[in-house]
Amino acid sequence: MRKQLPFLVSVVLVSCLITASHAANLRFLNDTPMTYLKPKDKTSLVAAVDSVLTNKGDGETQQWTNDGLGNSVAIQAELSAADTVKTDARICRRIHIALHAKGQDQTLSIPACKTAEGNWAVQKK
Repeated sequence: MRKQLPFLVSVVLVSCLITASHAANLRFLNDTPMTYLKPKDKTSLVAAVDSVLTNKGDGETQQWTNDGLGNSVAIQAELSAADTVKTDARICRRIHIALHAKGQDQTLSIPACKTAEGNWAVQKK
């Protein structure tokens, strides 16, 4: 389960904003909280996202911080799941991530569904 989620969340978290900022010359995105995430931060954040999607009810919040992960930039996040839809085939939810670093705030809302194998996968619209 954890093998696919880190890749998908990393793709969404990093590619969408960093690539978009370079491609569209949107330099204001360069100092968003996401850009301060180091590999250990990403691994820890992905585990927290997985925990929220798997264990928390809609609207329940889990705090995350990168304390002790070796990053000189302090990053905090509030994670919550919402909009849970259960069908016979699968469970889908929306993960909300509010990141805070260096006085900047960034909010992400990502749809994810649990696959037949039990992995959470980011959904494309």
